[in-house]
Amino acid sequence: MPQEELGYIELEWTCENCGSRNPGTRKNCATCGAAMSARNQFELPAQQERLTDQDKVARAAVGPDIACPYCGTRNLGNATACKQCGGDLKGARAQSSGGVLGAFDDAPQAEIKCATCGALNSARAAKCQSCSAPLPRLKTQAAAPTSAPAPAQTIPRAWLIGGVIVALLLCAGAMFLLFRSSDARATVDRVTWQRTIAIMAQMPVRDATWQDQLPSDAKVLGCELKDRRYSNSPEPNSKKICGTPYVIDQGNGMGQVAQDCQYLVRDQYCSFTRLQWSVVDTVTARGADLNPVWPALALQNEQKEGNRAEEYRVEFVSGKDRYTYNPSSAQEFARFRPGSQWGLKVNAFGSVMDATSAE
Repeated sequence: MPQEELGYIELEWTCENCGSRNPGTRKNCATCGAAMSARNQFELPAQQERLTDQDKVARAAVGPDIACPYCGTRNLGNATACKQCGGDLKGARAQSSGGVLGAFDDAPQAEIKCATCGALNSARAAKCQSCSAPLPRLKTQAAAPTSAPAPAQTIPRAWLIGGVIVALLLCAGAMFLLFRSSDARATVDRVTWQRTIAIMAQMPVRDATWQDQLPSDAKVLGCELKDRRYSNSPEPNSKKICGTPYVIDQGNGMGQVAQDCQYLVRDQYCSFTRLQWSVVDTVTARGADLNPVWPALALQNEQKEGNRAEEYRVEFVSGKDRYTYNPSSAQEFARFRPGSQWGLKVNAFGSVMDATSAE
């Protein structure tokens, strides 16, 4: 996703020696003079403001600061010799950079109350304007919801495990009953069959797709613009969509404000009709004997035969019990002569799993 630059802000760091906050470009603490430690990390300032000072903007583009390996002094990223001791900076360690520090928010922040004298100070102030005491970093709080959400209902772990065990037992029981069989001797009481043939014709069928995917024989009914895809560059009928701006640590006391953007491309989506072979009728033949036949088929102009389907049913009687069996083919169906005796394997649900002639 393309990243867009929106400018820079100056970050800040907190002195490990005295706890004072300092502008990111300062190398030494403004309160106690201690140098910024290599352990220090840059942070978002309490009050974020985009830089208008072009010198600072140019400095931000230099790259991360580098620490002198001899005296630890921070130097600009393009320096070749330490400004403090003159040491060679070739191969020196660069300040960590590239991390996202958080969302960019330049809205006015609440004033900070001095813990020493109680005076209110601007969010961007590092020292109290009344007593010069260091001011703590402002901790922002999320806005409270207008109404407290109901607590999420959690299911105890034991209940979940118990539920899984019960489900497995039920499934195992069902499978046991399905494959458990008993033997029965039965007589064929009745046989029936049904055969159908679908009749097809070309009919206009309504559908919809993108304009560039329309079939060559489509009759377009109408089109409208719809969101189709995202692009990394502007295109016709596109709208720029950007995420929340965020701040990237440049490693030199500056933060780059950036946002990720894409273009939502809209395209013509069209409804249309086209002639397709569709079932317009069926013809059916039925019987109660062992001589199934296909129904007579009389096709009209521009019609053709569609799928054929056949269904066979054998009903057995065994004392007071009745069973039904569906042979898979006409050849198998022809074996079940009414009045003939059969040995059946029946599962716990009363379905015939197998039938063997007992004659």
